[in-house]
Amino acid sequence: MKRLLRPKALRRGEVIGLVAPAGALWRPERVEACVRYLEGLGYRVEVGLHALGNDGAFSGTDAQRLADLNGMLRDPRIRAVMALRGGYGTPRLLDRIDYAAVRRDPKIVVGYSDITALQMALFRRAGLVTFSGPLGAVELAGRPDPVTEESFWRLVTSRRTRGRLPLPADHPLEARRVGVGEGPLLGGCLSLVVALLGTPFSPDYRGAVLALEDVHEQFHRLDRMLTQLRLAGVLGRLGGMLLGQFTQTSAADPAHPFHDLEAVWDSVLPGLRCPVLADLPYGHVARKVTLPWGIPVRVDGAKRSVLLLESAVV
Repeated sequence: MKRLLRPKALRRGEVIGLVAPAGALWRPERVEACVRYLEGLGYRVEVGLHALGNDGAFSGTDAQRLADLNGMLRDPRIRAVMALRGGYGTPRLLDRIDYAAVRRDPKIVVGYSDITALQMALFRRAGLVTFSGPLGAVELAGRPDPVTEESFWRLVTSRRTRGRLPLPADHPLEARRVGVGEGPLLGGCLSLVVALLGTPFSPDYRGAVLALEDVHEQFHRLDRMLTQLRLAGVLGRLGGMLLGQFTQTSAADPAHPFHDLEAVWDSVLPGLRCPVLADLPYGHVARKVTLPWGIPVRVDGAKRSVLLLESAVV
């Protein structure tokens, strides 16, 4: 397994940096609400200089967004870097990120959606453990769901986070394929995982436990992306698979639907040889668990459980 870089546990009084490496933020009041929330918990907050800018659909030019992100990664005062939102734009920055700075001073990096690209690149290039968790101007701009809040803060502040991944009592996982498998937990938003294939920023998924989710996708596109993972040799070599929520999916032409979501799974899952659990609440849902990318986990299909084998922070 790749040598892991674990960031230090976050302590009250430390500085959290807020960045927008992807889409523009059209509601600055949500950034202000996030700052109030974090400061209310006892953290200091620094907002990226260009986080509230815009360049078309982006929060700034590539150079501006990169300057904010690299600035946070290089600044020794910043102990956690939190994305304010997703959208699109993060992959455009991957070949100019200061990975050497990350290796010198590993920090907590949090986000989901388009931020998947950054997180998988940081694992590939630096071995950094990152966190699929709440976005600053989304979940943390109001009153966070208690499950979302507890799961996130527990993982990034406590070194005693081994054991069963805590899930909401009313949200058990569904066993799609039984068995037991272990490997580093990797993945995120399916469309971003697929977009990185064949680039020097895509992790080696051999033996990994791959978690996937997405939003606003059509059934034929999901089928195409999963087929690409299969043809690339990813799906046949996994230690386990976790299917998250695929929300707001649809047929391209409702009058002549390609398939529904269940049919997509029925075509993909029989070819897998690893345990598969479904209905994991993470990513594009308000009530979510935070996942530590890179940490070794054990998936038990019969017990419908995911065990964190190591802590995510030091």
